[in-house]
Amino acid sequence: MKYQRWIATMFFISSGIIQSLAIIPLQWFSFLLNIIGLTFTIRISMKDKDNARLTNTVFFLFLSAIALWNWLKYVN
Repeated sequence: MKYQRWIATMFFISSGIIQSLAIIPLQWFSFLLNIIGLTFTIRISMKDKDNARLTNTVFFLFLSAIALWNWLKYVN
């Protein structure tokens, strides 16, 4: 896919905007957008064979998944 970097960037920008709005019911959606953007970045890192970025991104994906899980678990 030619525009993977730009698509991932748009997911990250959208996630940041939603988080900065501080609308509490939308925070889970922000975490979800972040996970999607990170998935694109992992694919890019694997293709570029950039192990440092790949390791960092996988760790951040793990933390985002935990944040989403905690948010959905305690929302009610």
